[in-house]
Amino acid sequence: MKEDLKKHNEHVLRTCEQEQARFASRERQVRSGQRIRAVSMIIVVIVILLIAWIIAGVMRENTMYIVAGVASGLALLSLIQLVPFRLGYTRVKQGYVVTSCVQLLRKCNFIPDEHRGKPVIGIAAGVFKDKKKMYYISLPAGMSHLGKECFMNCRDLRGVTFRGDSELKYIEEKAFSGCYNLYAFCTGGKVERIGESAFENCRSLKCAYFGENVERIGRNAFASCGNLSLMSASDKVTQLLKATFNGCRSLTAFPLSPQLEKIEDDCFGYCASLESADIPEKTEYIGKSAFTDCKALKQVVIRSKPEFIGHNAFRNCDKAVIAFTAVKKQSKDWNGEWADRRCTINYSK
Repeated sequence: MKEDLKKHNEHVLRTCEQEQARFASRERQVRSGQRIRAVSMIIVVIVILLIAWIIAGVMRENTMYIVAGVASGLALLSLIQLVPFRLGYTRVKQGYVVTSCVQLLRKCNFIPDEHRGKPVIGIAAGVFKDKKKMYYISLPAGMSHLGKECFMNCRDLRGVTFRGDSELKYIEEKAFSGCYNLYAFCTGGKVERIGESAFENCRSLKCAYFGENVERIGRNAFASCGNLSLMSASDKVTQLLKATFNGCRSLTAFPLSPQLEKIEDDCFGYCASLESADIPEKTEYIGKSAFTDCKALKQVVIRSKPEFIGHNAFRNCDKAVIAFTAVKKQSKDWNGEWADRRCTINYSK
């Protein structure tokens, strides 16, 4: 089981790195275009001002001075979009945390590695919440913490990149919730905690890599991520909470941790492309509707002796063959309607 998990994660990492490489190339082109436009605008503004004031000086008429003044005002207004975004920081023991962002016409797309000689290690709660036309964000490798709702409802956000091997450890609740256009997320593999609803409703998210150190995944963390087909797995997770992957219609495989003790209600509900599930020996609880409507599910191996299997745990899993390797008959503590009648159920001999 551990070997399967390792191979799975290697495949996810390769895919995510390819997606990130494509995005990084696009990001460089965008930034290069921005620099060219900025330089061009400065040159055009200078030329316009010189011509206006030269004409005013030659003609020496009040009307021309007024025209030149108006031209100067328009030039200054056009230069507003070159004014950089302004980040606010709070000093903490390890470095600085980004606590605010002021944007005019130019949107934030880059957080520096350092501020006043100290590393930037995190983003506080809600800093970029509801920001529009924020298409990408480049984060320092040393950033370890993304706060609650920090990018929530950034619907234009397409990519997040880390400059180097990411030290990210904590992704708090609703950090990327509602980022409809985010299509890939790849860290350096040191993430320990993914908060509740952290990526909920990220409808375009195709692949996500967090490494093998994840200890906790919150409720609804990836709920309604309909395009999520690949995600890394960790052998340190002991519980999969309510609706963690509910509605992930494109998820084809997710190796379960050998240490997994509990699969809560609706955890894999409506994962219509999930083909198999290998439930480890330590899993004592399978919640209601845990695998409901997993219509592609063909093989389920339950290696444990579950104390509880909830109502409709395998409802509408028409093609599934459910094989118990350590249980000889249904327990009285299980719900009598835990499996669809069309499922094939084999108990150990």
